[in-house]
Amino acid sequence: MTRTVYLMAGMTLAAQLTLAAAQHPRPDLERAQWQSLNGAWEFQFDPDDVGLREEWHALPRPYARTIRVPYAWESRLSGIGDTQYKGVAWYRREFSLPDRWRGQRVWLCFGAVDHHATVWVNGVRVCEHEGGYSEFRLDITPHARFDRPNTVVVRVEDRTDRETPLGKQVPDWYTSVSGIWQTVWLEATGAARIESFQIAPLADEAGVPTGVMEFRVALDREAVREPLQLELRSRNRAFPAVRFGILETDAEKTFRLTLENPRLWSPSNPHLYPFELRLLSADSKRAYDAVQGYFGVRTVRWGKHGDAEHSFVLLNGKPLYLRGVLDQSYNPDGLYTAPDDEFLKRDIELAKRAGFNMMRIHIKADEPRKLYWADKLGMLIQADIPCFFAPSARARALFEKTLRDQIRRDFNHPSIIAWTIFNEEWGLGRLSDANRAHRVDWVLQMVALARELDPTRLIHDNSGWAHLETDLNSFHWYGRNLDLFRHQYQTVNRLEIGVGKTWNYIDGRRSRGEPFINNEFGYLAAFDGDGDWSWGGLMAVNTLRSLDKLVGYTYTELTDIEWEHNGVYNYDRSPKEYGFDFWAERMSIRDLFAEDFLVLDVPAIKRAAPAETVQVPILISHFSGRLREKPFTLFYRLDYIDALGNRRRGKVQRQVVVGVPDYRLTPLTVAQVQLPNEPCLATLVVWAEDWNRVRIHTNYTQWLVGMEQLPAFEAQRGRVILRFKPEAYTTSAFNLQSKPDRPMAGKHWARGHGSLEYAIAIPEGVSLSEVKRIRLRMEVSAKAGREKVDWAQRVHPDDYPQTDGKKYPSRVIVELAGERAAVWELPDDPADARGVLSHWAGVERGSYGYLMEAELPLNPILRARLQHERTLTIRLIVPPDLPGGIAVYGMQMGCYPMEPTVILEY
Repeated sequence: MTRTVYLMAGMTLAAQLTLAAAQHPRPDLERAQWQSLNGAWEFQFDPDDVGLREEWHALPRPYARTIRVPYAWESRLSGIGDTQYKGVAWYRREFSLPDRWRGQRVWLCFGAVDHHATVWVNGVRVCEHEGGYSEFRLDITPHARFDRPNTVVVRVEDRTDRETPLGKQVPDWYTSVSGIWQTVWLEATGAARIESFQIAPLADEAGVPTGVMEFRVALDREAVREPLQLELRSRNRAFPAVRFGILETDAEKTFRLTLENPRLWSPSNPHLYPFELRLLSADSKRAYDAVQGYFGVRTVRWGKHGDAEHSFVLLNGKPLYLRGVLDQSYNPDGLYTAPDDEFLKRDIELAKRAGFNMMRIHIKADEPRKLYWADKLGMLIQADIPCFFAPSARARALFEKTLRDQIRRDFNHPSIIAWTIFNEEWGLGRLSDANRAHRVDWVLQMVALARELDPTRLIHDNSGWAHLETDLNSFHWYGRNLDLFRHQYQTVNRLEIGVGKTWNYIDGRRSRGEPFINNEFGYLAAFDGDGDWSWGGLMAVNTLRSLDKLVGYTYTELTDIEWEHNGVYNYDRSPKEYGFDFWAERMSIRDLFAEDFLVLDVPAIKRAAPAETVQVPILISHFSGRLREKPFTLFYRLDYIDALGNRRRGKVQRQVVVGVPDYRLTPLTVAQVQLPNEPCLATLVVWAEDWNRVRIHTNYTQWLVGMEQLPAFEAQRGRVILRFKPEAYTTSAFNLQSKPDRPMAGKHWARGHGSLEYAIAIPEGVSLSEVKRIRLRMEVSAKAGREKVDWAQRVHPDDYPQTDGKKYPSRVIVELAGERAAVWELPDDPADARGVLSHWAGVERGSYGYLMEAELPLNPILRARLQHERTLTIRLIVPPDLPGGIAVYGMQMGCYPMEPTVILEY
């Protein structure tokens, strides 16, 4: 039994099946003759770096451990899972070559090895490669054998050196990635081969693709000095086959293909043209090489459109609103490497499902199959170049190599519309006289290099600020003060955007009128803990869409990652709950990131007097084009929750709108809204439906009305209302924690099992002789500790996880005046947009409870006792059989604008 067979025998059947079903790692450059080397490899750490001296590449005994390639040794899927080791490690495996490859060139291909790799084949050292994100291919023909198994050995050295391109796999951010982390495979070609090719669509003066595709093909043909020809044929008969001759001295061939009635590629119609490119002898009798690929017909540039004064990102000559999401492209089990191909596909699908049309793959050169799925499913990609953190001549050289390799490898993906060279000046530093050569001169060299390597896409110099020469005038924003954000950026939008403006530029540079975009934003920033971002996210997007010159944004981020919890989805890709539909029926996360967006141009936090009339400008940011000529109907309705927790629905107002211009922000109406004449939380729900009554978009905004006028004692017809504060308890005794670490106005909680008591004084003058029953109404939830936090290793004082599938239930036995009145089943300790008052309070943001009620009919004995004692005792008992704690909310926190309330009913 060979070492490889022995190692494979130890793998699970599921792992073997996954490996057997492996897809070609490069669908854009795919050869039929290929063989995956993923799977079980021998593995051994070399902490003392003695392997070279002791010639471990020829070690007769097996290495000490087994690793599953292509997963970094820090990952669980690798089978190693060592997140602390930095240094040298060795890989080894055997492989056999098929007989049909005899007489051909054999290539050993590595998708990516982080960071420095040395490769031996059958004991011969064949390559050294530096660069953790770059593909490399080795011609191992002289060393390959067919009569017995071959052995490949790889020595990897990775110390997470801050001079090397790292992205965010550093201790400041996320788990490091070391070793082989992309597919290893073999390919066979003839003596001459197609080394690479670039495909670019040509466009007219307006930027619209003409249907002419320019191919630039590089050949590796040193051993073949004779005329050759290239044959291009469609794999689905979309165009007729064409051939082009190649002189015997040529190593490159440029030719053009003209498509009749071309179908353009876009996110809504991601049409691809699959093809096969063959390298043939001049007489067509010999095929040296054949590769399969695909292309999309699409162009991207920036410029003006129509009579707008500002610039847009133009896809196929038409403006596009970039609804982007930051994608760290990590996962819990494989880290940088997806567990399987379906996982890559699903990430794209999840982004589209949430409403995004662009993903910003953040400071990582990702797996090519992810880009393939973006091409196939229709997802725009902004591709970042991985950064370094310690500037030096070596760092600059390695960065330039990575930039060259990444653009060269990924040039043919129609999904990629922009290259982002740097992020937030990481590795650059702020401009000073001392670092000008690095911060300005070298950055401009990298921008020029990117333009030279790829003149077909947008080049983004530095995401966030401090621009020099760029195709995108981007800014970043994170914060809690949403109304300050609205004020600041509406001012920037009005005064600072346009040709010649200096805002966001350095070194005396001025804007050429580049598109104004946000490239990162979030209500919940990276270091804000495990919290809820739903309400704040909606308010932030509402502000962004109110900026008429802004043509795109990037929300941070698609998924949680390790200790960072601002994802649309959890780290394991499970969904979160947002609670928007509690306020506005049928509203979902897709409404946040919708193409056509109803803007409510009012502050996020609003307080008002009862019966006050407020004005709400309603506008539509229209980018789909479907509302340009056809009518649609605008609806709005004022709902409210009163101070007893009752929900009241208002009358629907409607207005027919006969067409609005596309690619701009258009005022629709100013709604005159009279707020309820009582203390409440009022919600204006706004939605639009097209001519077929299909919902276009939904939004809402809220006011807290007259709560400062809410009395503790209120006599009404047939009842008396007694209100009390959640924190005004007499006893709170629980086994885990009896009160919050810091007292807060409007909420009290305790954890574990125990009891919470209140003593409610019955005011003088209130007779109980005719009281028929006592009702208790409260907003209540369970109270978790760290049980719902997804990354327990890092504790943040503001941790309060957003509602999701991980529930933390509790049970409360309610006693009124010593009598059992109810048993409350509390499903969870939730936090989402339903907890709007907690967001406004800025404490335990998003947390809220459930409106619960207990009723106690009064008999003569109980009535007499209460009449004598003039105190109603409320006891809330959390039993040991479901010890999920308790949280009690008042009018300043949670969902309902109410204090805990006792109602004496006559």
